[in-house]
Amino acid sequence: MVPAPEVVLARGAAALAELAPPGDLALAVSGGADSLALLLTAEAWAGEAGCRLHVLTVDHGFRAESAAEAAAVAELARARGHEGVVLRPDRPLSRQGLEAAARAARYGLMTRWCLDRGVGALATGHSRDDQAETLLLRLQRGSGLDGLSAMAPETRRDGIRLLRPLLGLGRAELAALVDSRGLAAVDDPMNHDPRFRRVALRRAIADLGIDVAGLAATAGRLGRDRAAIATAVDDLARRAFTLSPWGIGRIDPAGLSGPAPFVERALARLIRAVGGHEHPPRRDRLERLAARLVAARDGDFPGSTLGGCRFLAARGMITVLREARDIGPDLRLDAGASGVWDNRFRVTAGAMPVTIAPLGTLRPLGLPDCPAAERRVMPAVFSQGGLIAVPPLEFGAPLAAQLRYCAANML
Repeated sequence: MVPAPEVVLARGAAALAELAPPGDLALAVSGGADSLALLLTAEAWAGEAGCRLHVLTVDHGFRAESAAEAAAVAELARARGHEGVVLRPDRPLSRQGLEAAARAARYGLMTRWCLDRGVGALATGHSRDDQAETLLLRLQRGSGLDGLSAMAPETRRDGIRLLRPLLGLGRAELAALVDSRGLAAVDDPMNHDPRFRRVALRRAIADLGIDVAGLAATAGRLGRDRAAIATAVDDLARRAFTLSPWGIGRIDPAGLSGPAPFVERALARLIRAVGGHEHPPRRDRLERLAARLVAARDGDFPGSTLGGCRFLAARGMITVLREARDIGPDLRLDAGASGVWDNRFRVTAGAMPVTIAPLGTLRPLGLPDCPAAERRVMPAVFSQGGLIAVPPLEFGAPLAAQLRYCAANML
């Protein structure tokens, strides 16, 4: 039985209040029922909290109608007293792995918008049904505990808090809330296309009568187990790792004590932070590298690479650097423009156009001493083909560009 809309609204607002986003809040609103329910519950919360809402809609351009639908969402937001913004990818998405490519582009656009405007949190309308579907999808892939605990109420991405306040509410409940308020939801045909894995799985759940609430509860229990393990992994990481403001990691092999799975989890975090990749390396590769690092307590470590990172022995410690051959393309910015370089650094250009690229083998006069391996992968600022600054070494023109390391939260 679907609860009364007022009950659904109160539960959603209470869940958002529990997450307690400070300051303004951005909302991912596509125009579908779940996202419109998010808008309604956020309004109920914001009225008490006194916070401003920013409604972000991404138009991927997959359908002829999408531009008008996105514009309608933005207009609805403005009519209700909020900022309404339509975001669009700057290049066509690959049709291979379209679901994943669209999701990555969508989150990238929204988190960059939030970073540019100092909005620290972004809420999405993921529901209990999405949680159950995610659990089954990851079960299909053979995921471990992290994958099977599915979506957490709060995660971080590109330095932005991602909030999912509606995970405790079902899709039918959210749709009933939207209907009760007289809002017309967009029904994207892609949500009914069985070529997409999630759509096919959604149909199978309905056909087999699978208990969505039970699946979501299982994901929640696994999430609590994961959180308990994460606390122990936090302690291990604080003991064994340091991470500089410029993405250079250090490992003290003497601190790598504890169960092997904990060491592997901590190592995966460090690799993501230094390497800048969204997902950790495969577990079997983590196992092998973790075992070699533990053995390095006896002074035997020949070096290694994994997950876009290079591991080097140095004076009883292991230095972890970005792997040069894996670094992303150069970032070119006009004066005052912003962007993300190598999925790790948020960059804002100063008064002139700049290019952000690795320092490489350059060593101009006056450059402070630094190990060659570290210097090779440091972010440097170029203009008109010449080097003008190396921010990690406080060399050159300090106002040429501002760089902020945004992958540290992965650790």
